Amino acid sequence: MACSKSVDEDKDVENFDDPEPVTKLTIENDKVTCETCDGFGKMLEAYQNQVFVGGERQVWIFEYNAQGITLSQEINLTNFGFLNSITAKDGMLFLGVYDDMGTGSVRQYEANGTEWQFTVGYEIGRNQDDFGNDIAISDTLMVIGASARWSESANAANNDEGIFYIYNKEGTDWIQAQEYYSEDRSSDDRFGTDVIIADNFILVGGLSIPMHIYKFEDMEWKLASVESDIIPADIGNFGNTILYYSEMLGLQSFAINSDGSIGSIAMNANLDLSNGIRFNGDSISMTENHALITTLGGQEVYLLKYENSQWTLENTYDSDEGERFEYTGIKLNENLIITSGTDYKDYKSYLYFNTYQ
Repeated sequence: MACSKSVDEDKDVENFDDPEPVTKLTIENDKVTCETCDGFGKMLEAYQNQVFVGGERQVWIFEYNAQGITLSQEINLTNFGFLNSITAKDGMLFLGVYDDMGTGSVRQYEANGTEWQFTVGYEIGRNQDDFGNDIAISDTLMVIGASARWSESANAANNDEGIFYIYNKEGTDWIQAQEYYSEDRSSDDRFGTDVIIADNFILVGGLSIPMHIYKFEDMEWKLASVESDIIPADIGNFGNTILYYSEMLGLQSFAINSDGSIGSIAMNANLDLSNGIRFNGDSISMTENHALITTLGGQEVYLLKYENSQWTLENTYDSDEGERFEYTGIKLNENLIITSGTDYKDYKSYLYFNTYQ
């Protein structure tokens, strides 16, 4: 098993005191407009009252409260690569990045007063592995996908088969414990594109591969099932309640039972998903009783509610920016709906805040 290596902190020079200026960032009561921010809003994350907005090589951190929106920090990733994923939990922020060759790493930050500070980096060091394309965190477990991982098996043609890694938390450190390939290990599976921690289970999806479900038993993670009918383009969860989209079945939902079996949940919502969902695009975001959905090239965002053992459509959100506007990111956080998008007529990017009950 390959070992993770902490990135040499002396090489990670970050200019927190002198970030690159944002010259055309306009902040209003419930909206942020950016005219020159490369990739602004391509991915979103939220933690407490902070919202993390990803660009190509930068993360903007906003605070949202009753007084309005303020920009609190910018993290410049120019020296480290392109942003691949954002995950925040329990005072920790994890940024997946990849270099010009597609080799990935994960940078960990911790909250220190009013800003997030870099603490340690993780990498496998395998060329073009896309390590960090998706990251899932629980109290004691971290799962990292590396969906472009090339095979070391006898079949050298198995390129981009993908892999995921499990890290256990020991004190304040994350220690690599296990790594897993898919059951059939085929070329272009992109296994590890989506990684989900759902209570005592890990769910893993890929490009054109059935969902794998792993269960923790006998002190290790073991493959519980391969759901041959579920080939997801995107997966979301809250606890053991799962939402996923597949080209064959559309938007579906199920709950994972204690033995690893799944029970279907009714989907009673008429959504226009004819364009599909962006692969590896975080198009599903969930809280305990709600879910937010957007589509590939979408000009609408759907808010679903879970009650009486079924999902129903509660609200639809549209943008006023014009017919060439497209939503690029969504995030659901307690009573707040956060969305981002770009108007391809003038290439302005937007961040919106809406409340819901």
